[in-house]
Amino acid sequence: MPYIKVPKLSGSHPLVVADAVIVRLMWSLNGKLAYNVLGGRVSGGYTNSQVKTDALATDVLAGFTSSGLKALMASTTELLGVGIRDIRTANLVEYVQTGSPVAGTGAGDPLPNEVAAVVTLRTQFAGKSFRGRVYISGANEAQNDAAGHIATAFNTACVNFMDEVESAMGTQGITLSVLSRPTWLNLAPPADTQSYAGGVEPVTSKTARDVIWDSQRSRSG
Repeated sequence: MPYIKVPKLSGSHPLVVADAVIVRLMWSLNGKLAYNVLGGRVSGGYTNSQVKTDALATDVLAGFTSSGLKALMASTTELLGVGIRDIRTANLVEYVQTGSPVAGTGAGDPLPNEVAAVVTLRTQFAGKSFRGRVYISGANEAQNDAAGHIATAFNTACVNFMDEVESAMGTQGITLSVLSRPTWLNLAPPADTQSYAGGVEPVTSKTARDVIWDSQRSRSG
């Protein structure tokens, strides 16, 4: 039977998920921009604003230092700031704060941009839709041990940093969560219908157990 490629008919849809916001952590790795995109759950009374974004940035940048992660990052790594976008309604603006970047203070050369440690985010449910991953790049070469593995202290600092991020988000009324995107039946417009509305499940635990660096070429920019 011949293979027949079925064209995508429905096109793209704006990202809308009930009770959800997106938080971006913004980095510069050896002069190249990089982002961690995190899900967040909010209550019905939540209102996004520049004030909330500025306050979140202040706490996240402070957490970069207090977690111990800054000291293990190369001096060419900078945490630039954060952005928050409300996705409960389509096409809302993202508020961004990048006014006070904090650079790493680890000595020595940086590891390649595409090399990262991984923090796994777990929720109360099983399955890939209810697990998240945060890839953290920018370490100095001392975090690559003699066996070519991730230094234990770096994994620990990455989890500590995500604890700080979670706390900072909570202060602004945002619960760190794993976001699942909506899916569609891919029918011809206007008949296309949503098959899954998406979801946002609060994170219940964070771990960094991998000793092998994750490497994806796309991160090298």
